Amino acid sequence: QQQQQQQKQQQQQYQQQQYQQYQQQQLMQQQAQAPPAPEQDEALDLACFAGPRAEGWARAKLYFRAIFETEGTSPLQMPSRELLVAALDGAMRELKAVEALSPQAADECGLGKLCLQLLSFATIEDPSALVQMFAGLEQLASPVMTMLLDVPWVATAQAGWPIFGLLGTINMRKGQVSGALNTIEVDGLNDVPGQAFQAELAAALQAADGGILMQAGQNYLARAEAVGSQGSALAPLTALAAQALGNPQPQEKIAILQALQNAFKQVIGTAGELDVALSTNWPMWGLIQLALGPFAAA
Repeated sequence: QQQQQQQKQQQQQYQQQQYQQYQQQQLMQQQAQAPPAPEQDEALDLACFAGPRAEGWARAKLYFRAIFETEGTSPLQMPSRELLVAALDGAMRELKAVEALSPQAADECGLGKLCLQLLSFATIEDPSALVQMFAGLEQLASPVMTMLLDVPWVATAQAGWPIFGLLGTINMRKGQVSGALNTIEVDGLNDVPGQAFQAELAAALQAADGGILMQAGQNYLARAEAVGSQGSALAPLTALAAQALGNPQPQEKIAILQALQNAFKQVIGTAGELDVALSTNWPMWGLIQLALGPFAAA
């Protein structure tokens, strides 16, 4: 038991070192060049570049991104609760230092505050509270659905807030609750095209081969159309996400992501449907976060 405690302490120290290295690298990049002007309307300011507390939000954002971008982490893997708590604590320190959460700052950095809420829920001790989270919290579901359905995903990626990674983490934490994830029928894993895609997707991710990943998504959509599969919407969405991640051409990647966002609009229209999408067995959310990675500002 004492050895296990020592190993846990060593792991926590290693994670803290990785955080510090990541922050130092990002801050050096920011200092070496002026931050790019956000393409979206200044009133929206998804990246939180504007305002008197912009520096605090920029530093807090590093903690969010470090969850998925430091060595040994991935949006496809469940972060440890210790890692999530450390990120939340670090972000809160930066924000409190500039009074970014004060009443005077109520209208600043809406996307940052939304990600802060999502991270807070992701760190919750009992994940059973996440099972029907959005259906029970309309004030949280509404801005999340706005980001998913109304704001171009590439603009969200350029802002640097890993909202899809956070949603994926909530999805994976639901998996810690018995019976909380979708049935195989809801996820389209009860038919031959879905089962074949699951195997091909796992092999492609294991090989880290973008070409195989693209082919896996294309194969599934072709098979599903051939057999007239009309069950799950989540399997086709995951297939599109796989194609977006695997495609090396930026413009083609953007076109696939736009098609995927349009498909989201057909599938997710209520908070309850959002809960279902966040209960999938498919690694859809992590694939989207990875696909958007190349568009994130340094």
